[in-house]
Order: sequence, then C-alpha cells, then structure tokens
Amino acid sequence: MENLFLAGWCIFAGVLVTSVPAIIALKLKRMTGGHSALVDTEARQSDELPLISVIMPARNEEVQIGEALKGLLKTEGVRIEIIAVDDRSTDRTGAIMDEVAASDSRIRVIHIDQLPENWLGKNHAMHQASLLAKGDWLLFTDGDILFRPGTIAAAVGYMQSRKLQHLCLLPKMIPGSLLENVLTIFFGMCFAIGMQLHLIRTRFPLSYAGVGAFNLVDAALYRKAGGHLPIRLDVLDDVKLGKMMKANGARSDFLLAEEWLSVRWQPSLWGVVTGLEKNAFASMNYSLRRIGVVTLLFIAIFVAPFVLPPLVPFGTLTFRQSSGFLATALLWHVLFTWMVWSIPGGLKMVPFFITGPWLMAFAYWRSAIITLRQGGVRWRNSFYPLKQLRAAIYR
Repeated sequence: MENLFLAGWCIFAGVLVTSVPAIIALKLKRMTGGHSALVDTEARQSDELPLISVIMPARNEEVQIGEALKGLLKTEGVRIEIIAVDDRSTDRTGAIMDEVAASDSRIRVIHIDQLPENWLGKNHAMHQASLLAKGDWLLFTDGDILFRPGTIAAAVGYMQSRKLQHLCLLPKMIPGSLLENVLTIFFGMCFAIGMQLHLIRTRFPLSYAGVGAFNLVDAALYRKAGGHLPIRLDVLDDVKLGKMMKANGARSDFLLAEEWLSVRWQPSLWGVVTGLEKNAFASMNYSLRRIGVVTLLFIAIFVAPFVLPPLVPFGTLTFRQSSGFLATALLWHVLFTWMVWSIPGGLKMVPFFITGPWLMAFAYWRSAIITLRQGGVRWRNSFYPLKQLRAAIYR
C-alpha cells in the first residue's frame, strides 16, 4: 500500500506541474481594450488604417449569418473587407449573404457549388477566399460569432505590440443548461492543458492553438506556408492552422476574449456531445491506442482521486494511503471553482465537476466508435474515408 501513497502524490505533482500553469493562462490571458489605441495612433501617422480580410465560410447557417455579417460591418479602428463563402448551402445562407452584400461594398460573396477531391469543404472554402483577400492580415472566423465593434482593432494592436504573426481568441460561451456548462468549461480546461497554453508564446513546438471563432494570421506568412493546402484534409482545421503557422516560424498567442466575442457553442448538452463527433477522434489522430492512453490518464487524474478517498471510513484504505488522491481532488475543485467564479450561478456547477470527465470520455469514445463503424467522417453533407483522413493528418 506504500505504492498507493506514492502514486497519489505523483499524480498530484503531475497535475500541479502540467495543469495549474495552463489553467492560470486560460483564465488570466485576456484581451483588453488598450491595444486598439495603438492601431489608431499608427493610423493617424500613416493616414491609413490597416486592412483586414475577414474570411467567413458558412454552410446552412441562415439563422445566424445575417446578424454575424452585420455585426462585422460595425467594426471600428481598422479597414475590413469581408469575404463570405457560401459552401454548398441548401438553405437561404447564400441568399442572405447576397442581401447583406448588396447594402455594403465591403462584402464579397463566393458561392461554391461543388467540392473538389482531396479537400474538406470548410478548408476549401477558406483557401479559395484567401486567394482573393487583399489585406495584410487574414481573419478566419465562423458564421455564428458575434463581434464587438472594436474587437479586430484591439486584436491587431495586440499583435503589432508583440510582433506576432498569429493570434487566436476564445469567445464567451453563451450559457446553457447546468451540465452543458460543466462539460463546456471542463473541455476548455482540458484544451488548455493539452495545448500547454502558458508555453504558446515560446518556441516549444507542442504548444500551439487555434480557434474557429477567431484565427488572425499574417497573410504573407500564411501564403508562404501554403495556405490551407497542407491542412486541406485535416478535420481539426482551426487548431492545425495554429500548428502550421508556428511550424513556419510564426510567433503565436492565445487570449480569452469574453468581452469582445460571443457564441453559443452548441444548443444543448447533447449538442455538445454530438458537436465533438467529428473532432474528438481526429484529435487522437484516429488512433485507438492514443485514445486508450488518454482514457487511462483520465482514470488516474480524475476518477481515482474522487473514488479512493471515500474508502477511508470503511477501513479499505488509510488516510495516509489516500492523501495524495484527496489532495488532487481538492486541487481540481479549487481550479474549477476559480474557472466558474465569475459566471452567474457558477458555484452551482462545482459539485458536478466530476461529471465533466465522464461526459467528455463518453463524447470521445462515441466519436471513435462512430468514425470506425462508418469508416470515416461525415461533415457538411460529404463523406471522407478514414484511410484518406489518416494519410493527410498534418503532423
């Protein structure tokens, strides 16, 4: 049983070293309004505001696309051109894009009717738009993101002040049900840990990030890297864009932008689970071995610390033997409480923290089983064979 004592404290030390700095970075690295002033100052000196090409692909998003485009047109502090891409929509998405574009010359609409071979639909849409972009900066964003007028200017100012070539912003997640919020926040914590966000400004190659809501890149470096061609068949297009930029020498950063961007990630708890269907197994490089290892890590760092300490009163374990696991469970509760502290009603989520690992594990194994059973990924009404996706993973 001495080994159990050592194992518990080794797990605690591992969480302390790998998780605490990453979660602190996720919580504290926030975009402020001060950087937009830098853009304005430089603009007054050069008598011209920077031009940003906003690339927005969408398929069957008629509910949100009009509001998203109109919100972007209110952008202040920079010049923008919006290239909206209707990626084979079967609803009124393309028509709404055309209607909004008719009222403002800053919007250009591309209608894609057919998808060429060896391309994912969204990746192809973004690549085609980038070929027409005139800006020195390219902003890739989704069709359901709500922007504040000064968001892009603040982001560009931040990049200029730190000489960055890539910046991703994490939006405020519009809250849903209690368990939906628990899973969303837990997923964010795991993302921060997996990407080691506190190291993203360094040259450490395994620390990178990308967010579909806001990926702002230096146009010249993006084109030098090949545009979306190297990641044309990678389902994790947003994250792999960050990896590709960093692999090509970009200085990258990641910020929380709750006051600047917002989105309802998924419409329900089940929506979050199904929303991870195409991405979860892809994040494991479609490897059963890798998802198995991650599952064992989940059991060690999330399940064991909550299961073993309650056995103490029954004499199965002594307090000393379970002390490391108990300390780990308390640490997770402290971190999660800190994450939800500023959310209205957030403290109600704390007792349900332990459901996060189970829900996420279920979502990931569901993704693996569905992908393997159907032999590939179905996305935007197209099917991509697993053999093809595995061969094209951007590494």
